[in-house]
Amino acid sequence: MTKEIVKVGNQTLDKYQLKAVKSNAKNLLVIAGAGSGKTLTIVGKIKYLLSKGIFPNEILCLTFTKAAAQSLENRLKKENINMKVHTFHSLGYSFVKNKLKINLTQDSTLNSVVEKTIKETDLNNYFYQKITSKNYKFYKEKLKETLNRFITLYKTNNYQLTDFALFRKQNHKQNDIYQYSKHDNFLSLAKKTLVNYQKHLFKNSEIDYADMINLAIKIIDKTTNLNYKYIIIDEYQDTSLNKCTLIKSIINKTKAKLMVVGDDWQSIYSFTGSNINIFTNFQKYFPHPKKIYLKNTYRNSQELLTLTRKFITKNPNQLSKKLLSHKHLQHPIQIIYYEKDLTEVWPYILSQTKNSQTYVIGRNNKDIHQIPYMSDNMQYLTIHKSKGLEADKIVLINLEDNYDSLPNKTVENEFLKYVSPSLDDYPYAEERRLFYVALTRTKTINYLLVKKDNPSVFVNELLRLCPNNIEIIQ
Repeated sequence: MTKEIVKVGNQTLDKYQLKAVKSNAKNLLVIAGAGSGKTLTIVGKIKYLLSKGIFPNEILCLTFTKAAAQSLENRLKKENINMKVHTFHSLGYSFVKNKLKINLTQDSTLNSVVEKTIKETDLNNYFYQKITSKNYKFYKEKLKETLNRFITLYKTNNYQLTDFALFRKQNHKQNDIYQYSKHDNFLSLAKKTLVNYQKHLFKNSEIDYADMINLAIKIIDKTTNLNYKYIIIDEYQDTSLNKCTLIKSIINKTKAKLMVVGDDWQSIYSFTGSNINIFTNFQKYFPHPKKIYLKNTYRNSQELLTLTRKFITKNPNQLSKKLLSHKHLQHPIQIIYYEKDLTEVWPYILSQTKNSQTYVIGRNNKDIHQIPYMSDNMQYLTIHKSKGLEADKIVLINLEDNYDSLPNKTVENEFLKYVSPSLDDYPYAEERRLFYVALTRTKTINYLLVKKDNPSVFVNELLRLCPNNIEIIQ
């Protein structure tokens, strides 16, 4: 391997990253941890392939958001590599737009079709609780949210209308008469909503994000002029079934080699259709893979890595991995108790985070209203928004044992099992991964602000797992 590939920018690749860069495996799964240099490895791999005579247009590089694609393109430019990084949707659209005169629908379209369909429906069949004028609005909102998610997951997992007969059969087998009629009513409403939605899209010559992928799969199957030799995918733990099928279609046509990089411990997007099994059971989708672990991490202390590993692997469905760090910090977590609200502990937080870049992280957008005020060095983020980012110090809020705290106790809706058969059945599986993501954003310490008389079950669990690495401030 040429000397210059050992470095990306001024960073030297470690032995695990180098192993991934040099691997010639047909199907390569790179299993990373938080802060283990995923982007560095991807840039190193592309640089290496180009040095071996592969052309930029023979490498298909994919990630999941526009921001991530732009960020990766910028990193490549610093290495004098001008290469397009696609999101899955921009790739799908590039195939579709060449074949069909069609536009992307507004994000709000599905919502307005759901609203309209509900308006035309007698809802008494759909509410099995005692409905009063007070809680009618709440249940109607829950129904709308469930229909939205059902249709998103239905399309993301590439189901067809004929599958509703299978859903009904499944319902007949699994449920008693009360549950059966409740589910049957919902499936009727979901099918009606879906038909209305598809009619709207067809009439307006529009497609949605799921269609971009599903139509692209059909087009690729009939395409003969693809020239990819390598496919590289970042954040692979967020892949949905139809995106996986898209990749398989391209590989069938091109015989391209595949490298995917990701971290199943950070899989937090099942509500948009991502399926963690596509990562944890990679060999089921891409046979005889080589697996390489990026073991060194450069953000967190070893003590925090040990503590978070114990926490995340309580769920036996997560892959086991041992992460290593040269950093040490005896107490990477401080738990700060308060009686009523954050104003009691906020002066302490300000004194501890002064002159440090600090993220204040909550479970929900509305958690920001708990914060008394922010200093210049602070920024508020939800856990989902914080993924992929890091700061000197992290302050975690909304760690109570409430319905909408962490873990969020909104039960995964029973109707979604028809269109998301692979949901992890370990209690609060995705909420556990969310807490892991939040705890691993810090370069040094996490301050957990906890209501003394109502702590989150996750906080109590951390105290049981690693009491010696947690400092308690009363």
